[in-house]
Amino acid sequence: MKKLISLLALAGTMAAAQQNTAATPAAPAPAVKVTLTQDQIKTATVDGKAVDTVIANPKTVLPGDILREEVTVVNVSSKPVKSPVISVPVPKGTAYAGSATPGNDRWNTLYSIDNGKNYAATPMKTVTVTENGKSVTKQVAAATTEYTNVRWLIGQLGADETLKLSFRVRVN
Repeated sequence: MKKLISLLALAGTMAAAQQNTAATPAAPAPAVKVTLTQDQIKTATVDGKAVDTVIANPKTVLPGDILREEVTVVNVSSKPVKSPVISVPVPKGTAYAGSATPGNDRWNTLYSIDNGKNYAATPMKTVTVTENGKSVTKQVAAATTEYTNVRWLIGQLGADETLKLSFRVRVN
């Protein structure tokens, strides 16, 4: 029987979600408000198609359950905000499970495997392998389950604009 575990500490993850904006001395109040929610995603097959059901703010989750980390980014000013950066850690007790809001012409989606020190579209790691009887060190793409943080670099957030960005994690 699988053991029930309490929902992951959303408050800790929410506190770690951050935005960086180009602040001006005349505007001491933050121009961007960031809110993080955590919902459970149940996928079922209906008429041969995968259909997701969202369970908002689940009280408990089981190992193997899928959660969606969703960041709502709101420009609370009447002026565009240039280059906000939204960074969210993969919560402890989970592993990145994909479905991050992909980059496009307005933002880039990046990942970290070292707790947010370095980011890349495809993080690389150094491994040592044996090839033809010799030890060889080379760079390989890290497995997505090794991702520790997700970051969106937004070119510009329009006046009063709201964006929703998300990714999924699997409960360990």
